[in-house]
Amino acid sequence: MYITYETTQYSLNDRGKSPKFSQPPKKVPNDLPKPDFMPTKLVRISDTQVVDGSQVNEGYCALSYSWNQSGEIQQDDNGEYIRVDEGKHEIISYSNVSRDMMNRELSEKHRKIFEDIIDDKISYFTKTIKHVKFEGIIQQICQQFNIKYIWYDQLCINQDNDEEKKRELRKMYRIYENAYCTVALVPDVYNVFFLNTMIHEYFKRLWTLEEALKSKRLLFVGKDRHQWGENTESYREIHCLIKSSSEINVSQILYHAHQRRNTKEHDRVFALIHLFPEFINTGGNDDEQKSLKKWIFRLFCCFTKKERISKKIKIDYNQPLEDLMIKFYGLLAKKDIRILLFGYNPGYKSTIKKYKFLPSWTGVNGMHTYDNSTISFQNYDVVGKTMHVASTYTTNNQFIGEGTFTLREEDLPPSPDDIDDDNNRDEYCLCILVQLPESSETKRIKFDRSYDYLFVQEKGFDEISTKLQQLSRFMEIKKENLCWCHRFGNEYRMATEVYFHDLTDGLDDPTAQYVILSEISFESDNNRRYYPVIKKLQGEEFYKAIGCCKTDSEKDFFSDCNLSKETFLIQ
Repeated sequence: MYITYETTQYSLNDRGKSPKFSQPPKKVPNDLPKPDFMPTKLVRISDTQVVDGSQVNEGYCALSYSWNQSGEIQQDDNGEYIRVDEGKHEIISYSNVSRDMMNRELSEKHRKIFEDIIDDKISYFTKTIKHVKFEGIIQQICQQFNIKYIWYDQLCINQDNDEEKKRELRKMYRIYENAYCTVALVPDVYNVFFLNTMIHEYFKRLWTLEEALKSKRLLFVGKDRHQWGENTESYREIHCLIKSSSEINVSQILYHAHQRRNTKEHDRVFALIHLFPEFINTGGNDDEQKSLKKWIFRLFCCFTKKERISKKIKIDYNQPLEDLMIKFYGLLAKKDIRILLFGYNPGYKSTIKKYKFLPSWTGVNGMHTYDNSTISFQNYDVVGKTMHVASTYTTNNQFIGEGTFTLREEDLPPSPDDIDDDNNRDEYCLCILVQLPESSETKRIKFDRSYDYLFVQEKGFDEISTKLQQLSRFMEIKKENLCWCHRFGNEYRMATEVYFHDLTDGLDDPTAQYVILSEISFESDNNRRYYPVIKKLQGEEFYKAIGCCKTDSEKDFFSDCNLSKETFLIQ
């Protein structure tokens, strides 16, 4: 496809309420310091000539884009995809003219006029459209943002030279890591400041994820607006791409990776494996190997396991895809148990569900979270498709085989003494007291604050019954332990809410055993805790990972419980 770029752009701080900038308010600084590593080739923006990178005495930027937005993608006689650029990309510019000049100098036939209402005043502009090839679009963007040298694959790698492509691909992580910034081209962003990983083409391609995660800083450039990466705090799923590699965890990476597409099946691994270069035997020289080790340390200094991975993955498109993916996800899981930090979101467009051979602990049936989280759990291993987890747990074996947990009006606790039918019925919410096995204290679990006295009395029995049935899969539930708590009182504030609605499987199979792995406590930066939930059908040998339940408390819900410990086999 062909794209459009407007030379007058909104920036993040405008929020569409002020005139567009004819020049970006923030640009790349002059005289960028030259990094220790320079790419083999760079594009000189002044004349779009490809020059020797070693002869450039200043820093450079890099480009990240979706290949199919750089022209027409066609298939040749050999079945290979090629790019055809007929120069149909558009650069649109505007110039302000007065009404008199417009009427005097421009004919009705040739002028293109539009009205832009700003502060209740009407301004008149001429609109000029220039058709260029893709490199013309890049040149215009770079000139406006003061970028003098840029690297991007179409011009800096000879696409007809396989040896050069292999050699340069080994350096990709260094190219993006050493660039002052990476220009992320998102031409389908226009009209509003809105970045969405589930909509825009840039966030649907797997290779752009690798490029973004390796970059020091990102500059998102759309059709008529742009924003620097540090200004994306309001887009949490985007903002996690802005962090340094040492702050990214596997769950955040897979959140982005599992909704992206790739042309070749094997690239499902190869486009990710460059984020984890210690999984690869690159065959590079000593300097390259030293740089790899330095980069690996920075990438994994946040991970809990530091042992060296001995099994390597060979970049070979002829190897069986299933073997390749199982090995890669196994290495990934050994690095970071946060591979289990996933749930269910009906709006998430997963691209890996078709790989039915993947074990459940990969999150193949769900959506990983993009939240920051910490975890210190290490008592697990992965062998082939099986994850071995030694953890404390909670389950309610007595419930297996029982029917629906039904709540009736007579099961409700007595009305609070100070309840007033006219004024304060919405101030009391339903809670229940539970005691986990060998726990030293009774715990109070609260339901959603919308389940107030009025809601429960009028229509809440079915929903409360479902909540109680879910809890009863993991702990003994007694209806007589239901109680009312004032939502502004200390008892309600100290109570914990437990959520099960993000699981990939429901908790409605009466023949299955459901288990919370209570020792695996993911502490999130949004003041919540997540605990993996697994499921096993009668007669089955292996458990299935079905996501995480979560609590609305920073405190570990199971911290004071002397729960039993067991090794679980998960596939």
